[in-house]
Amino acid sequence: MLKLLPIGTVVRLKGASIPFMIAGYFPEDESKPGFYFDYSGFPHPMGFSSNIEASFFNAADIERILAMGYQDEEQMEYVKKLESFQPEAQEGGK
Repeated sequence: MLKLLPIGTVVRLKGASIPFMIAGYFPEDESKPGFYFDYSGFPHPMGFSSNIEASFFNAADIERILAMGYQDEEQMEYVKKLESFQPEAQEGGK
């Protein structure tokens, strides 16, 4: 079972020239209804802006964790709930 990384975690993706910051969990691929990626994120250090679209990627695409995002009890409880959703989400396309 996938252990979700906290929002704000900065990762290096395989084959990517810049790092990405995790900004969300389980985005659905609009072109394949029912297919969910593990994460959404934005290039680091640019982050979100109106001319930069979110990138979707999976845990398997992560080559290295560069910096961990903030964690507290509320975040850990939220991720625990999401991880219970995970098997259902991944049935759609993985």
